[in-house]
Amino acid sequence: MTDQVEPLIGAAIAEKGTNNGAVTDINGKFSIQVPAGATLQISYIGYVDQEVVINADRVLNIVLQEDLNELDEIVVIGYGSV
Repeated sequence: MTDQVEPLIGAAIAEKGTNNGAVTDINGKFSIQVPAGATLQISYIGYVDQEVVINADRVLNIVLQEDLNELDEIVVIGYGSV
């Protein structure tokens, strides 16, 4: 049985050491311009952060691994007034 790979919406992509960044779209795709040799940092809640060194490739297929040490659940509390 093979694992199904699902796109991650809103994964953060950043060029290491700069303010240059992007976020993945609904299909898990992103576009960012970086020089050859640059390092991309990819992060998403619940997954292990990954770094990828860019060479001449124009298309990257990056697969993040689930972080089994993350919390089992997230609690969001909202405050407001009516």
